[in-house]
Amino acid sequence: MNKVELLAPAGGYETMVGAFNAGADAIYLGGSKFGARAYADNFDRDQVLDAVSYAHLHGKKIYMTVNTLVKEREFGELYDFMLPYAEKNLDGVIVQDLGVMRFIRDEFPGIELHASTQQTVTGVYGARLLKELGCCRVVPARELSLEEMKAIREKADIEVEAFIHGAMCYCYSGACLFSSMVGTRSGNRGRCAQPCRLPYTSDVFSSKSKEEQYPLSLKDMCTIDMIPELIEAGIDSFKIEGRMKKPEYAAGVTALYRKYIDLYYAEPDKKHEVSKDDMEMLKSLYLRTGISSGYYHKHNGKEMVTISSPAYNGTKEEVLNKVKEQYLGKELKIKCDIFCKLKLSEKAELIMNVNRDGEFISKTVVGNEVQAASKRPMDEESAKKQLERLGNTPFEAESIEITIDDNNTGKGIFMPVSELNELRRKLCEEMEEELLRGYGKSASYNKNNTYGNNEPDDKRACEVGVSGKDTDVHVLVHTKAQLEALKDILVKIKYGDITEGRANTVSRVYLESDLLLNSDILAILKATAFSKVEVIAALPYVTREESFDGSCDISFMADGFDGTIDGLLVRNLEQLGLLKGKDYKKKVILDYGVYTWNAEAASLLSELKRSDESSFVSEIAVPYELTIHEASETVRKVKAQTGFPVSYNVYGHVPMMISAGCIKKTLDKCSGFFHENHHEKMLLTDRMGNKMPVTTNCRNCYNIIWNANPTALFNKMDDLYDKRLFDHFRIDLTVEDKETALDILRVGICSGDKEHRRSLMQRNQNRFTTGHYKRGVE
Repeated sequence: MNKVELLAPAGGYETMVGAFNAGADAIYLGGSKFGARAYADNFDRDQVLDAVSYAHLHGKKIYMTVNTLVKEREFGELYDFMLPYAEKNLDGVIVQDLGVMRFIRDEFPGIELHASTQQTVTGVYGARLLKELGCCRVVPARELSLEEMKAIREKADIEVEAFIHGAMCYCYSGACLFSSMVGTRSGNRGRCAQPCRLPYTSDVFSSKSKEEQYPLSLKDMCTIDMIPELIEAGIDSFKIEGRMKKPEYAAGVTALYRKYIDLYYAEPDKKHEVSKDDMEMLKSLYLRTGISSGYYHKHNGKEMVTISSPAYNGTKEEVLNKVKEQYLGKELKIKCDIFCKLKLSEKAELIMNVNRDGEFISKTVVGNEVQAASKRPMDEESAKKQLERLGNTPFEAESIEITIDDNNTGKGIFMPVSELNELRRKLCEEMEEELLRGYGKSASYNKNNTYGNNEPDDKRACEVGVSGKDTDVHVLVHTKAQLEALKDILVKIKYGDITEGRANTVSRVYLESDLLLNSDILAILKATAFSKVEVIAALPYVTREESFDGSCDISFMADGFDGTIDGLLVRNLEQLGLLKGKDYKKKVILDYGVYTWNAEAASLLSELKRSDESSFVSEIAVPYELTIHEASETVRKVKAQTGFPVSYNVYGHVPMMISAGCIKKTLDKCSGFFHENHHEKMLLTDRMGNKMPVTTNCRNCYNIIWNANPTALFNKMDDLYDKRLFDHFRIDLTVEDKETALDILRVGICSGDKEHRRSLMQRNQNRFTTGHYKRGVE
């Protein structure tokens, strides 16, 4: 049985050494760029290189986080950033951006690719897809149950790295835009401002919910008493959260998990209770008020939330001092045995043996010929005294065996102390080289940066545009009332009831897939108003395989409805992988959540093919967090390299959080419609008085927190048309009633009706936002 890897965080070099001293098998750290903890100390280039050498010398591993989304203009920096680490044989990178994943896979094939939890992998199909695209390890969403983790390991044949301790995000990682939309600090760029840790009030029916509470602040995870279960589930790597925490945290937490992991492997059939003292020590190391075992045995629950306060427990000075004394401020040492042979008239010989994880490594050095003593002979004690002097080396002698032989002359032997010291120094250097030599075999990378060298693509990117047709409009609806509003507008346009200005063609309607489970929706779609409109089913934001198998609904959408459905809007990698496995033949349109911040990401997606070798992906969407300048730059290159049609969102409440946690259940009680086609709406109010709509999806059991202010770019549409870059403009109707939907649709579809547009924008001047159109994220 391969032992599970214990993976600890390090925000700085001291933290790394302390965690290794405490028993970590590997460390994950961030470099000077592209890491999802921009405010941690992080490592500069030389520190990363030193860290890799240090780890490899001690039989450990270093994984670097390259786990932010990368803008098109930043991509040219990636090769030079990664090159020295590839040359040093960095063990792996943890990646969120699909473009970064493709780039490192192709340019640095010797470095392992680990899919970050920011990729929101929720099941077997997403994990299989990532393996197909080059990953050897996946960090699934923290929301998964232990059974779901186990299924990924068994069915996807990919390594699984799982969080076992530390802070928990309320939103599915990678799907959170909360910090980004209320400011400029994006969680996808490592700069989350943690609005989830702030107080809110709610209109949920409960007397307490009118008071300020912390319904989005999860307790910290602690699974030390679950170690046997986690190991037996087949998890390959246990990950401790905390790159922004102090060295005492990393070392102390690592030491305790190391203790109970080793106890399990020593006696797997014996139950090892976590001692009260050990649990108290964990609670003293920067844990929030209260702890939970996370989602491993529950889908959600108010017992997981720090409703009253998100504050950390106080830390005990004696605990910190104990950790410092045991693990910090000292270098990790390699245990060795040294043999010294000093025989008259033969060359002096030193041997060092190291047993590293069962691998026996030996190194021998030979010196000058041993002379007969003329005055004071060298004895074992004086020789041993010199050989013990290993203080500035990574070695520590467990035994030193010395053989002195003067061939029975009775004179003894002589060897200058300086020569013996030089032999010792040489032996240590050569053993270091031997221990590091194995890592040199895997170095593999392109010697020349190929990114940006494709001149035909660059030329096409400058020339690309939408030609031969006007940009049309797509509308997404969440409710029957919104669909009826769209039908009414289309009928009025058709029969000339709306004549002001130009009416754009509505060529597609997206229906939230739950809507299609209602039979009366199909009757509306058969109206003549929709006769020339594509119907696309928008899949759920989350697909899981728990007690309810969400993949069944996707299969139903893919195979049913007798031709009513023309394709699917795909919102995550799990859905993309599932449909790819089915060789789905209709349109596959990727929503903003399958991030294409750069052309490399689109190029990776273009590698996916159907059995007939046609492109599996049909279209992509511009992510919400790009400015119009960044979006234009990216779209030009995307079209040049892939030809994908691109849609651009001009209206909608941005989904800021998608969570397994349920605000209604936390502040009141569950609706009782578990896995039924049921939705509820509530409001969450922040300290500034902004009222954010919250909707439940009971069928797939998740919440969406929408931005309080919808993004509305109707005043920018003339400029957007002039760019001739975007194939489709998209209007997303989410929480709007029918009257509001009619108002929005009239302006969005009849863009030439400037008077109605002016009226709408004026009435909503304090409510509408332009989002990241100009502002962007850091």
